Amino acid sequence: MKRQYSLVKTECGYLEVSPKPVLEELESHYREKYYQQMSGKYSSEYTESELVYFENQAKLCEATLQKYFDNDRSLLDIGCGEGFFSRFFFGNGWKVTCVDFSIKGIEKKNPQLLGCFEQGDIIQYLNNYSKNKMKYGLLNLDNVLEHVLYPVDLLNSMMRIMTKNTVARIEVPNDFSAFQQLLTNSGCTSETWVSPPEHLSYFNRDGLVNLFKSVGLKVVSLQADYPIEQFLLNENSNYWNDRALGKAAHSTRVTCTNYLIEKNILRFIDYAEAAADLEFGRILTAYVQLA
Repeated sequence: MKRQYSLVKTECGYLEVSPKPVLEELESHYREKYYQQMSGKYSSEYTESELVYFENQAKLCEATLQKYFDNDRSLLDIGCGEGFFSRFFFGNGWKVTCVDFSIKGIEKKNPQLLGCFEQGDIIQYLNNYSKNKMKYGLLNLDNVLEHVLYPVDLLNSMMRIMTKNTVARIEVPNDFSAFQQLLTNSGCTSETWVSPPEHLSYFNRDGLVNLFKSVGLKVVSLQADYPIEQFLLNENSNYWNDRALGKAAHSTRVTCTNYLIEKNILRFIDYAEAAADLEFGRILTAYVQLA
């Protein structure tokens, strides 16, 4: 799919591509890239440290829930991918449902979750599910919001199956942050994170929080992950100028994150919340409830 796109600012302050691709184009793109070739964010093999890293993301969620919330031990993982997040909660006795456009990721990496898996378009699934009046304590939306044509529609569909006690964990790339502005002003990189038709919306801290407020969600905790983009400031570690350096940067992120979480997970939450405030991290994770 080769088209020309520009970025426009929404009323909430986040950016989205214009013109947007049609749904058929988008579905064809993901079928080919992710589910036939199994490329993109999915790897054929992971290191032991990466597997620990995946589990630590779920442990971090569990610790955040224990710190701030009192919710049911039930999870709906919307856009579950390979299922590593769900696997942790499933193994700890939670009621788990995984939903994704394709079954291939679960089949390959976590087949023990196949009994919990439902295949289909996530917005259609949420709209149908809301008619059954079934609710969950935790909804997980991990790197999904930036991919959909209409983020507001997805959030509205998600909110229909939330109660006042439901927590939604929503993770997106931290794009057009103040730190990224520093990097581009310094000539360390260009706006390399702009990647339509993969990513159709681009959220920084303020744009994401404003979006949640606009639909009636309140942010209880906003966290940022390891600031991998700091490597771009050093010409000897700039993985944009030399793509061969990217693997080492990723390995550093994995090792440091695992160390910090295992050292003191509650203090890590404090650190991650401060990093979000400072716009210093590649990924934002928001824990939200109905306002």
